[in-house]
This record gives sequence, C-alpha cells and structure tokens, in this order.
Amino acid sequence: MLVLSRRVNESIQIGTDIEIMVIDVRGDVVRLGITAPQSTQSWRKELWDVIVKENKTAAEGVRFPDYKAATRLPLSTFSKLSKIPTVHINNRIDDKE
Repeated sequence: MLVLSRRVNESIQIGTDIEIMVIDVRGDVVRLGITAPQSTQSWRKELWDVIVKENKTAAEGVRFPDYKAATRLPLSTFSKLSKIPTVHINNRIDDKE
C-alpha cells in the first residue's frame, strides 16, 4: 500500500485521468473529492464488500460455465446504487465563495 500525506486542497493523481483531492478534515473524518471519467466506478469500500459478498452468495448453487461470470456485479445492483447523489466539487467550492 502506498501511503501519502496531503493537506486540505492538495490532491493525488492516479494515472492520467483520476484525481483525488482532500476537501476537508474534521477529527478522524476526511472528505475526499474524486474526479474521474464517468465510466470509472467508485465505491465506498464497505459498500463494495457487501456487493461482492451478496453476488458470491447469489452465485452459490448456480452452475455457470465460467465462474468469473457468476461473480460479476449484476446491472441491477449498479442501477440501484447509481441513484446515490453525487456532490460535484466545483459546485461545492462555488458555494463557499
């Protein structure tokens, strides 16, 4: 694991098109802003773990010719979770000014 120290309004760049910026730090809570292409999926780790676990459970007892195909996330899972509102960093910064 790569460990980096950043201050508020500093960021890290992942590849050429993903930027993660520290928006705010309050106590032990860090707010991050992520700029990434629309096609990049971003999940809170605890939510991702639940999705993977539920998909593995659903795949048990079902025979698939390709096991990897059984563990892929169903489209319905993404559509339910995609309704979670997205906070756009630029709008948030504009609101403070």
